[in-house]
Amino acid sequence: MNKQIAVKTREKWVDDIKVIACILVVLGHFFQSMTKASIMPENDLYKWFNTTIYYFHVPLFFICSGYLYQKYSQVNSLGRWRRNVAKKMLALGVPYATFTTATWVLKKVFSSSVNDQIGGLGDTLFLHPTAPYWYLYALFFIFLVTPTFNSVKVAAAGLVVALTAKGLFLTGGGYGVYAVSTVLSNEIWFVLGMSICAFNVQLKGRKVQGTICGLLFMILSVVVYKAGISGGVIPFVMGLLACVAVILMVAGGERRFGRGMDFFAKYTMPIFLMHTLFAAPIRSVLLKLGIGSSVIHVVLGLGISFIGPIIAAWIMKKTKRLEFFLYPNKFVKIRN
Repeated sequence: MNKQIAVKTREKWVDDIKVIACILVVLGHFFQSMTKASIMPENDLYKWFNTTIYYFHVPLFFICSGYLYQKYSQVNSLGRWRRNVAKKMLALGVPYATFTTATWVLKKVFSSSVNDQIGGLGDTLFLHPTAPYWYLYALFFIFLVTPTFNSVKVAAAGLVVALTAKGLFLTGGGYGVYAVSTVLSNEIWFVLGMSICAFNVQLKGRKVQGTICGLLFMILSVVVYKAGISGGVIPFVMGLLACVAVILMVAGGERRFGRGMDFFAKYTMPIFLMHTLFAAPIRSVLLKLGIGSSVIHVVLGLGISFIGPIIAAWIMKKTKRLEFFLYPNKFVKIRN
């Protein structure tokens, strides 16, 4: 497959999946904080929900990134690799460093009331990234080692390599260095996204198949939770089944997603980057005021997790210069 670089256009199914994944990331972090602060009980419903979404919500982000990378990039020479690395260092590095530092400062200032303590700034930035910014950290290193595919055969070989990497991770490989372990663990999701494009997989018109996969996933998630099964290949298989279900259902029914999804699609990056920066202070303030009602915490906490980043992104866009910390590639252009 000799590929010309396509003119970049919006992929609605990709945008919709990013919205779904972003919402699940926010919910996961929010309810984790509620249980750690003993505002909500750590019951079976919470444990099942938290375990289940972690099978697939971040893998969906990697799949979307891989798909867009393969479709709109051509990285198959040393010169193009250098330019791509420079672009990703800018596009991922600036928001990563900015919001990791902001989170680090917040946790140090409110160290007595945060759920998870944090190490030194250098250690957090370069060696042990904190949630949710570890995704940007991992994505950069994946871009660092992954060329685009210029043929179906190369794509097939890439899948084999990615599966091998996942196997190495599952057998204990790379645990000593976070950058290595996160690439070994997540490369397969990124390459699966690339393969959807490289193999020209037809996703539309398969909503029924997606629904069946989704129902099967839900049933198995309960069975796996009740049986207390964790580790090994099970999380990967469950994640794969869930990702297939979500992608087929969304791509097959994207016309039904209305303006709400289109609106949130504009703000997935700000919400992903800033939801904890808004939710944590609200929780701390409410607790200091003696307000322990879980209903109030959920309503205000979830509300500010979405509304806060949207308002902040709108203000940053209006001031223009501040938007650099969200989308630095808008301001600094690196030629192809």
